[in-house]
Amino acid sequence: MPININRMTMTSSLSTLPLHNSLALLPFLNYYENSGFSQAALLNDFNLTIHQVKANCYIPTIYVYKIVNEISGVLNIENIGIKATVLNDYSHIHPIITRKMLKAESFFDMFFFVSSNRNLLGSHINLWLELHKDIFYICHQRTASLKIQGLSQGEYHRTMLIISLLRRFLGDDWKPEILYLASHIAPPHEIITMTKSGKVFNNYKYGCIPVDAYFDDIAENVAISNLISPTDSGSLDRLRLAINTFIEHEDFDLPFISDIFGCSKRSIQRILKCHGTTFQDIIMQQKTAYAITLLNDNVRIINIAQRLGYSDSSNFTRAFKRQTGLSPSLFRRESCD
Repeated sequence: MPININRMTMTSSLSTLPLHNSLALLPFLNYYENSGFSQAALLNDFNLTIHQVKANCYIPTIYVYKIVNEISGVLNIENIGIKATVLNDYSHIHPIITRKMLKAESFFDMFFFVSSNRNLLGSHINLWLELHKDIFYICHQRTASLKIQGLSQGEYHRTMLIISLLRRFLGDDWKPEILYLASHIAPPHEIITMTKSGKVFNNYKYGCIPVDAYFDDIAENVAISNLISPTDSGSLDRLRLAINTFIEHEDFDLPFISDIFGCSKRSIQRILKCHGTTFQDIIMQQKTAYAITLLNDNVRIINIAQRLGYSDSSNFTRAFKRQTGLSPSLFRRESCD
Protein backbone atom coordinates (compact mmCIF):
# COMPACT_ATOMS: atom_id res chain seq x y z
CA MET A 1 0.00 0.00 0.00
CA PRO A 2 1.21 3.55 -0.68
CA ILE A 3 2.51 5.64 2.20
CA ASN A 4 -0.07 8.24 3.15
CA ILE A 5 1.59 11.68 3.10
CA ASN A 6 -1.35 14.00 3.54
CA ARG A 7 -4.87 12.98 4.40
CA MET A 8 -7.56 14.20 6.74
CA THR A 9 -10.32 11.75 7.54
CA MET A 10 -13.82 13.21 7.70
CA THR A 11 -17.04 11.73 9.00
CA SER A 12 -19.38 11.96 6.06
CA SER A 13 -23.14 11.81 5.96
CA LEU A 14 -25.85 13.96 4.49
CA SER A 15 -26.55 15.40 7.93
CA THR A 16 -23.20 17.22 7.78
CA LEU A 17 -24.72 19.49 5.08
CA PRO A 18 -22.03 19.27 2.36
CA LEU A 19 -21.51 22.40 0.25
CA HIS A 20 -19.94 23.06 -3.13
CA ASN A 21 -18.57 26.31 -4.52
CA SER A 22 -21.08 27.67 -7.03
CA LEU A 23 -18.34 28.35 -9.60
CA ALA A 24 -18.07 24.59 -10.16
CA LEU A 25 -21.32 24.78 -12.15
CA LEU A 26 -19.85 27.11 -14.79
CA PRO A 27 -18.40 24.47 -17.17
CA PHE A 28 -21.73 22.64 -17.23
CA LEU A 29 -23.80 25.81 -17.60
CA ASN A 30 -21.55 27.11 -20.37
CA TYR A 31 -21.81 23.82 -22.26
CA TYR A 32 -25.59 23.94 -21.81
CA GLU A 33 -25.74 27.51 -23.15
CA ASN A 34 -23.44 26.67 -26.07
CA SER A 35 -25.78 23.81 -26.95
CA GLY A 36 -28.58 26.30 -27.52
CA PHE A 37 -30.33 26.26 -24.16
CA SER A 38 -30.92 29.04 -21.64
CA GLN A 39 -28.83 29.11 -18.47
CA ALA A 40 -31.24 31.58 -16.91
CA ALA A 41 -34.30 29.38 -17.44
CA LEU A 42 -32.54 26.32 -16.06
CA LEU A 43 -31.25 28.11 -12.97
CA ASN A 44 -34.63 29.72 -12.38
CA ASP A 45 -36.08 26.21 -12.00
CA PHE A 46 -33.57 25.72 -9.18
CA ASN A 47 -34.21 29.11 -7.53
CA LEU A 48 -30.83 30.46 -8.64
CA THR A 49 -29.48 33.11 -11.00
CA ILE A 50 -26.29 33.17 -13.04
CA HIS A 51 -25.24 36.17 -10.94
CA GLN A 52 -25.38 34.01 -7.80
CA VAL A 53 -23.39 31.25 -9.47
CA LYS A 54 -20.68 33.66 -10.60
CA ALA A 55 -20.65 35.39 -7.21
CA ASN A 56 -18.49 32.61 -5.75
CA CYS A 57 -21.08 31.54 -3.18
CA TYR A 58 -21.80 28.10 -1.71
CA ILE A 59 -24.58 25.71 -2.70
CA PRO A 60 -25.58 22.35 -1.19
CA THR A 61 -23.61 19.65 -3.01
CA ILE A 62 -26.67 17.56 -3.74
CA TYR A 63 -28.23 20.62 -5.41
CA VAL A 64 -25.19 21.00 -7.66
CA TYR A 65 -25.50 17.40 -8.80
CA LYS A 66 -29.23 17.80 -9.42
CA ILE A 67 -28.45 20.68 -11.79
CA VAL A 68 -25.69 18.69 -13.51
CA ASN A 69 -28.02 15.71 -13.89
CA GLU A 70 -30.71 17.97 -15.35
CA ILE A 71 -28.24 19.28 -17.93
CA SER A 72 -27.16 15.72 -18.74
CA GLY A 73 -30.78 14.65 -19.21
CA VAL A 74 -31.83 17.61 -21.37
CA LEU A 75 -28.79 17.25 -23.64
CA ASN A 76 -29.01 13.45 -23.57
CA ILE A 77 -25.29 13.25 -22.81
CA GLU A 78 -24.31 10.52 -20.37
CA ASN A 79 -20.76 11.71 -19.65
CA ILE A 80 -21.45 15.40 -19.19
CA GLY A 81 -18.50 15.62 -16.77
CA ILE A 82 -16.20 14.94 -19.72
CA LYS A 83 -18.02 16.90 -22.41
CA ALA A 84 -18.25 20.04 -20.27
CA THR A 85 -14.59 20.03 -19.25
CA VAL A 86 -12.50 22.67 -20.99
CA LEU A 87 -8.83 21.98 -20.35
CA ASN A 88 -6.73 24.95 -19.23
CA ASP A 89 -9.87 26.91 -18.31
CA TYR A 90 -9.85 27.54 -14.56
CA SER A 91 -12.65 30.11 -14.36
CA HIS A 92 -14.73 27.62 -12.35
CA ILE A 93 -12.14 27.41 -9.57
CA HIS A 94 -12.03 29.82 -6.63
CA PRO A 95 -10.01 32.89 -7.77
CA ILE A 96 -7.59 32.68 -4.83
CA ILE A 97 -6.65 29.13 -5.84
CA THR A 98 -6.52 30.01 -9.54
CA ARG A 99 -4.06 32.87 -8.95
CA LYS A 100 -1.78 30.58 -6.95
CA MET A 101 -1.97 27.81 -9.54
CA LEU A 102 -0.96 30.11 -12.37
CA LYS A 103 1.95 31.61 -10.40
CA ALA A 104 3.29 28.36 -8.93
CA GLU A 105 6.87 27.53 -9.89
CA SER A 106 6.57 23.83 -9.08
CA PHE A 107 3.87 21.22 -8.94
CA PHE A 108 4.29 20.72 -5.20
CA ASP A 109 4.09 24.43 -4.51
CA MET A 110 0.75 24.45 -6.31
CA PHE A 111 -0.52 21.14 -4.92
CA PHE A 112 0.03 21.87 -1.27
CA PHE A 113 -1.58 25.29 -1.55
CA VAL A 114 -4.66 23.77 -3.19
CA SER A 115 -4.75 20.91 -0.69
CA SER A 116 -4.50 23.13 2.36
CA ASN A 117 -7.10 25.56 0.99
CA ARG A 118 -9.47 23.04 -0.54
CA ASN A 119 -12.27 24.27 1.74
CA LEU A 120 -12.59 27.13 -0.79
CA LEU A 121 -13.75 24.53 -3.32
CA GLY A 122 -16.30 22.96 -1.01
CA SER A 123 -16.71 21.33 2.35
CA HIS A 124 -16.24 17.63 1.54
CA ILE A 125 -13.46 17.50 -1.04
CA ASN A 126 -10.40 15.54 0.00
CA LEU A 127 -7.08 15.91 -1.80
CA TRP A 128 -3.81 14.34 -0.70
CA LEU A 129 -0.56 12.65 -1.82
CA GLU A 130 0.61 9.10 -1.30
CA LEU A 131 4.09 7.75 -2.04
CA HIS A 132 5.03 4.20 -2.99
CA LYS A 133 8.30 3.05 -4.57
CA ASP A 134 9.22 6.50 -5.91
CA ILE A 135 5.81 7.01 -7.47
CA PHE A 136 3.58 9.78 -6.20
CA TYR A 137 -0.15 9.18 -6.20
CA ILE A 138 -2.42 12.20 -6.37
CA CYS A 139 -5.56 11.11 -4.55
CA HIS A 140 -8.91 12.86 -4.69
CA GLN A 141 -12.26 12.06 -3.17
CA ARG A 142 -15.64 13.58 -2.45
CA THR A 143 -16.26 12.36 1.08
CA ALA A 144 -19.95 13.24 1.42
CA SER A 145 -22.20 10.19 1.13
CA LEU A 146 -24.78 11.30 -1.42
CA LYS A 147 -27.43 9.01 -2.88
CA ILE A 148 -27.78 10.69 -6.24
CA GLN A 149 -26.91 9.85 -9.82
CA GLY A 150 -24.06 11.58 -11.57
CA LEU A 151 -21.32 11.40 -8.92
CA SER A 152 -19.04 9.72 -11.47
CA GLN A 153 -19.25 12.87 -13.61
CA GLY A 154 -17.68 14.94 -10.85
CA GLU A 155 -14.86 12.40 -10.54
CA TYR A 156 -14.22 12.41 -14.30
CA HIS A 157 -14.11 16.21 -14.26
CA ARG A 158 -11.66 16.30 -11.31
CA THR A 159 -9.43 13.69 -12.94
CA MET A 160 -9.20 15.59 -16.22
CA LEU A 161 -8.58 18.87 -14.41
CA ILE A 162 -5.73 17.43 -12.30
CA ILE A 163 -4.09 15.90 -15.37
CA SER A 164 -4.39 19.25 -17.15
CA LEU A 165 -2.64 20.96 -14.22
CA LEU A 166 0.10 18.31 -14.15
CA ARG A 167 0.83 18.95 -17.82
CA ARG A 168 1.77 22.54 -16.98
CA PHE A 169 4.83 21.10 -15.23
CA LEU A 170 5.40 17.77 -17.00
CA GLY A 171 4.68 18.73 -20.62
CA ASP A 172 1.61 18.92 -22.84
CA ASP A 173 1.87 15.26 -23.87
CA TRP A 174 2.25 13.80 -20.38
CA LYS A 175 -0.07 10.92 -19.44
CA PRO A 176 -0.26 8.74 -16.33
CA GLU A 177 0.46 5.06 -16.91
CA ILE A 178 -2.87 4.04 -15.37
CA LEU A 179 -5.76 5.59 -13.44
CA TYR A 180 -7.82 4.54 -10.44
CA LEU A 181 -11.43 5.68 -10.03
CA ALA A 182 -13.96 5.27 -7.25
CA SER A 183 -16.77 5.10 -9.80
CA HIS A 184 -18.60 1.79 -10.10
CA ILE A 185 -19.30 2.49 -13.78
CA ALA A 186 -17.01 1.17 -16.52
CA PRO A 187 -14.74 4.09 -17.54
CA PRO A 188 -15.62 5.92 -20.76
CA HIS A 189 -13.27 5.98 -23.75
CA GLU A 190 -12.22 9.59 -23.12
CA ILE A 191 -10.86 8.67 -19.68
CA ILE A 192 -9.12 5.53 -20.93
CA THR A 193 -7.25 7.46 -23.64
CA MET A 194 -5.80 9.79 -21.02
CA THR A 195 -3.51 6.94 -19.89
CA LYS A 196 -0.43 5.47 -21.58
CA SER A 197 -1.47 1.87 -21.12
CA GLY A 198 -5.20 2.22 -21.68
CA LYS A 199 -5.82 0.80 -18.21
CA VAL A 200 -8.33 2.34 -15.80
CA PHE A 201 -9.35 0.53 -12.63
CA ASN A 202 -12.72 1.43 -11.15
CA ASN A 203 -14.36 0.51 -7.83
CA TYR A 204 -11.25 1.85 -6.07
CA LYS A 205 -11.56 3.49 -2.65
CA TYR A 206 -10.92 6.92 -4.17
CA GLY A 207 -9.65 8.57 -7.34
CA CYS A 208 -5.91 8.12 -7.80
CA ILE A 209 -3.45 9.43 -10.42
CA PRO A 210 0.08 7.92 -10.34
CA VAL A 211 2.90 10.29 -11.25
CA ASP A 212 6.11 8.47 -12.14
CA ALA A 213 8.38 11.49 -12.35
CA TYR A 214 11.37 12.85 -10.49
CA PHE A 215 10.71 15.97 -8.42
CA ASP A 216 13.81 17.72 -7.11
CA ASP A 217 14.45 17.85 -3.39
CA ILE A 218 10.86 17.45 -2.27
CA ALA A 219 11.95 16.58 1.26
CA GLU A 220 13.97 19.80 1.49
CA ASN A 221 11.53 22.14 -0.21
CA VAL A 222 8.27 21.07 1.40
CA ALA A 223 7.80 21.94 5.05
CA ILE A 224 5.98 19.42 7.21
CA SER A 225 3.50 22.13 8.20
CA ASN A 226 2.41 22.36 4.56
CA LEU A 227 1.30 18.72 4.64
CA ILE A 228 -1.29 19.27 7.35
CA SER A 229 -4.77 20.24 6.26
CA PRO A 230 -6.98 22.65 8.22
CA THR A 231 -9.93 21.41 10.21
CA ASP A 232 -13.14 21.23 8.22
CA SER A 233 -15.68 23.90 9.07
CA GLY A 234 -18.77 22.78 10.97
CA SER A 235 -22.22 21.97 9.66
CA LEU A 236 -23.64 25.15 11.25
CA ASP A 237 -21.18 27.26 9.27
CA ARG A 238 -22.21 25.49 6.08
CA LEU A 239 -25.87 26.07 6.90
CA ARG A 240 -25.16 29.80 7.28
CA LEU A 241 -23.37 29.87 3.91
CA ALA A 242 -26.33 28.21 2.19
CA ILE A 243 -28.75 30.62 3.86
CA ASN A 244 -26.70 33.55 2.55
CA THR A 245 -27.01 32.21 -0.99
CA PHE A 246 -30.81 31.85 -0.91
CA ILE A 247 -31.76 34.53 1.63
CA GLU A 248 -33.72 36.65 -0.89
CA HIS A 249 -35.81 33.74 -2.13
CA GLU A 250 -39.55 34.38 -1.76
CA ASP A 251 -40.29 30.91 -0.33
CA PHE A 252 -37.32 30.87 2.03
CA ASP A 253 -38.16 28.69 5.05
CA LEU A 254 -37.11 25.48 6.81
CA PRO A 255 -38.75 23.12 4.25
CA PHE A 256 -36.98 25.02 1.45
CA ILE A 257 -33.57 24.70 3.14
CA SER A 258 -34.06 21.01 3.94
CA ASP A 259 -35.11 20.42 0.33
CA ILE A 260 -32.01 21.99 -1.23
CA PHE A 261 -29.78 19.98 1.12
CA GLY A 262 -31.75 16.83 0.32
CA CYS A 263 -32.33 16.01 3.99
CA SER A 264 -35.23 16.12 6.43
CA LYS A 265 -36.32 19.14 8.46
CA ARG A 266 -35.46 17.11 11.56
CA SER A 267 -31.83 16.83 10.42
CA ILE A 268 -31.56 20.61 10.18
CA GLN A 269 -33.28 21.06 13.54
CA ARG A 270 -30.98 18.53 15.23
CA ILE A 271 -27.91 20.38 13.99
CA LEU A 272 -29.30 23.68 15.26
CA LYS A 273 -30.25 22.16 18.61
CA CYS A 274 -26.72 20.77 19.04
CA HIS A 275 -25.43 24.33 18.62
CA GLY A 276 -27.97 25.76 21.06
CA THR A 277 -29.97 27.72 18.52
CA THR A 278 -33.10 27.52 16.37
CA PHE A 279 -33.88 28.04 12.70
CA GLN A 280 -35.76 31.25 13.49
CA ASP A 281 -32.79 32.65 15.42
CA ILE A 282 -30.36 31.79 12.62
CA ILE A 283 -32.62 33.37 10.01
CA MET A 284 -32.95 36.59 12.01
CA GLN A 285 -29.18 36.78 12.53
CA GLN A 286 -28.49 36.16 8.85
CA LYS A 287 -31.13 38.62 7.66
CA THR A 288 -29.77 41.27 10.00
CA ALA A 289 -26.20 40.72 8.80
CA TYR A 290 -27.36 40.86 5.18
CA ALA A 291 -29.43 43.99 5.87
CA ILE A 292 -26.37 45.69 7.36
CA THR A 293 -24.44 44.91 4.17
CA LEU A 294 -27.21 46.46 2.08
CA LEU A 295 -27.43 49.49 4.37
CA ASN A 296 -23.71 50.04 3.96
CA ASP A 297 -24.23 49.85 0.20
CA ASN A 298 -26.82 52.66 0.48
CA VAL A 299 -29.73 50.49 -0.65
CA ARG A 300 -33.07 52.12 0.20
CA ILE A 301 -34.68 50.73 3.36
CA ILE A 302 -37.95 49.95 1.58
CA ASN A 303 -35.99 47.93 -1.00
CA ILE A 304 -34.09 46.04 1.71
CA ALA A 305 -37.40 45.11 3.33
CA GLN A 306 -38.74 43.81 0.03
CA ARG A 307 -35.60 41.82 -0.75
CA LEU A 308 -35.73 40.14 2.66
CA GLY A 309 -39.39 39.17 2.29
CA TYR A 310 -41.05 41.65 4.65
CA SER A 311 -44.58 42.72 3.74
CA ASP A 312 -43.73 46.35 4.55
CA SER A 313 -40.75 48.34 5.75
CA SER A 314 -42.20 48.88 9.25
CA ASN A 315 -42.03 45.12 9.94
CA PHE A 316 -38.43 45.11 8.79
CA THR A 317 -37.63 48.12 10.98
CA ARG A 318 -39.05 46.43 14.08
CA ALA A 319 -37.20 43.17 13.40
CA PHE A 320 -33.92 45.00 12.75
CA LYS A 321 -34.27 47.05 15.93
CA ARG A 322 -34.88 43.90 18.01
CA GLN A 323 -31.59 42.50 16.75
CA THR A 324 -29.40 45.63 16.88
CA GLY A 325 -31.13 48.04 19.24
CA LEU A 326 -31.22 50.63 16.46
CA SER A 327 -33.59 51.40 13.61
CA PRO A 328 -32.14 50.85 10.11
CA SER A 329 -31.99 54.59 9.40
CA LEU A 330 -30.23 55.36 12.69
CA PHE A 331 -27.86 52.42 12.20
CA ARG A 332 -26.92 53.78 8.77
CA ARG A 333 -26.31 57.30 10.12
CA GLU A 334 -24.13 56.03 12.96
CA SER A 335 -22.18 53.83 10.57
CA CYS A 336 -21.40 56.86 8.44
CA ASP A 337 -20.16 58.96 11.39
